[in-house]
Amino acid sequence: MKFSIERGIFLSGIQKTLGIVERKTTLPILNNLLIKTESEKIRIVATDREIGLISYYGAKIITPGSITVAARKLFEMVREIEGDIVDFEVMDNNWVNVTCGKIIYKIPGISADDFPEVSDIEDSNPLTIPCGVLKNIIEKTFYAISSDEMRPNLNGIFFKVSGGMIDVVATDGHRLSLVNVPLKDDYSTDGVIIPRKGVSEMRKLVEDGESVDICLKDGVYVVRKNDTTLRISLIDADYPDYNRVIPKEGGVEIHLDKNQMLHSLRRMSVMSNERFSGVKIEINDRRMILTSTNPDVGEAKDEIDVSYNGDPMEVGYNVRYLIDAMDPIDENIVSFEVRSGDGPGVIKTAGKNDYMCIVMPIKLRRD
Repeated sequence: MKFSIERGIFLSGIQKTLGIVERKTTLPILNNLLIKTESEKIRIVATDREIGLISYYGAKIITPGSITVAARKLFEMVREIEGDIVDFEVMDNNWVNVTCGKIIYKIPGISADDFPEVSDIEDSNPLTIPCGVLKNIIEKTFYAISSDEMRPNLNGIFFKVSGGMIDVVATDGHRLSLVNVPLKDDYSTDGVIIPRKGVSEMRKLVEDGESVDICLKDGVYVVRKNDTTLRISLIDADYPDYNRVIPKEGGVEIHLDKNQMLHSLRRMSVMSNERFSGVKIEINDRRMILTSTNPDVGEAKDEIDVSYNGDPMEVGYNVRYLIDAMDPIDENIVSFEVRSGDGPGVIKTAGKNDYMCIVMPIKLRRD
């Protein structure tokens, strides 16, 4: 096997696999990516057996063949090489020469016969989503995905298409993020749970480009953009009924300048650590007073003018949760719906229902 390829294209192709290849695994070949020649292209494949990435890149094929090599080590080599064209050749006993100008690297490979099968999945009726739309959906839900391995059904986003809408939900039990996006296509799928790692790779895929095609087949979620296909094995579990969490009774709705509120919350977060992460919010007489007290660090206090003439209210939240919820909002004005007692706070774009984050309150420390 031998081919030549532009260094920048090769480097980009290898880099896309790094989030998928396993660092710690009992199966060494999962540290590798598969490189296979096909016509005037090479096919680069990476998998951890749950997620698979298949990409095609133009190259000058001299001798056809296939091999697997350590992904991270190959990336480091090509990154440090100076030159425009990389020559890649498989020698005897599966050793590989990577050459560019005067530099020659020699690394051991593993036969492609031992690499797990990762096949393309074709679908005649995929759902086409603009990259910007899917990127926005992920940014507004990813932060709320649970990392609790004891609750695997929460370790991803719930994705459903029906009635001309895409509904996406993420929750860790303390907060819940919900996004609704209208669709022009007449398309529907059952609700599925896409795991955190798969969502992370989707986010990389939609960083640029016009659109992606999405389909669901045999428990595998497939996202395709141009010559790249991402296969994600879904979480086989039941997602909780998130509609029960959405407050039925209205609270006190306050409209805030997003950037002003975020700056204030970040000032409060300076006092946070693993033990203390709360912010007390007092609302009275057209003022919102934010206070964060940490016995190990100190105290921070800030004040924001608000349009509020009701009874005084006092509630506490995890300051990081409020920042995460407000940060991805696109508009300058956010709606912060506050409830007394154990009622949750609701953050959304003012005047819109396309996104909301429900944040459960925390008990305030009493001196």
